[in-house]
Amino acid sequence: MKKEKYLIFAEALTTIDVSNSDKTVATTTSLVNPVSLLNATSGTDGIIEVQLKDHADHDWGTHYGTPTAGVYVTIPAAGYTVHASSGVITILTKAQNAEFGVDVSSDANNNDFRINLLKHIDGGTLACFPASNFKGIQMVDADETDLYFEAGTGDVDDVDVIKVTHGANKYKELAEMVNDAIAPAKSGAAVDFFVGGSTVTTGTIINTLSFNGNPVGITSVDIQLD
Repeated sequence: MKKEKYLIFAEALTTIDVSNSDKTVATTTSLVNPVSLLNATSGTDGIIEVQLKDHADHDWGTHYGTPTAGVYVTIPAAGYTVHASSGVITILTKAQNAEFGVDVSSDANNNDFRINLLKHIDGGTLACFPASNFKGIQMVDADETDLYFEAGTGDVDDVDVIKVTHGANKYKELAEMVNDAIAPAKSGAAVDFFVGGSTVTTGTIINTLSFNGNPVGITSVDIQLD
């Protein structure tokens, strides 16, 4: 029986900053597209990290002690809810949860939220393709190249595209890297071709994974599904 090899691509984990006048925080497609990929368990599942920069107007629950002004404080998942489909985050007040709740300021300028994406989400930032579905490669410009795969929708007239940003004039080396990644294996395997991490200074730092030491200097991928 033939053993299939799979190539994994994931966009860089992202962060958004949001100023709000109340306890509801709307996420945006800059974090994950579409935001409906976030759901009620996104916090408890460790998919997102919610932070609030401390200000004198904030009244923190007992869990937080005495935060340092101007420093981002992580709100545990028990201190907020996430809407089942809209991606809206609602911070619990101290009346709702005396330990993990926070009474935020009525002044939007004093409520600086930071939302960190900690895990890749299938369909938004993560894609996995059988190597046999690879259709071709095309240079876009000196530091961008498109990889084409059979559309996961089954549409024979379209393809899924992974746009790869890499070192300048590295198209030939990228083509060789792809060839090495999809080379037949004696057993099925998953290859982390490029799985972007996160280097935000206030969030959880997650290292980038890349195939074969990333010889072409890939810095990001953009997943464009049919």
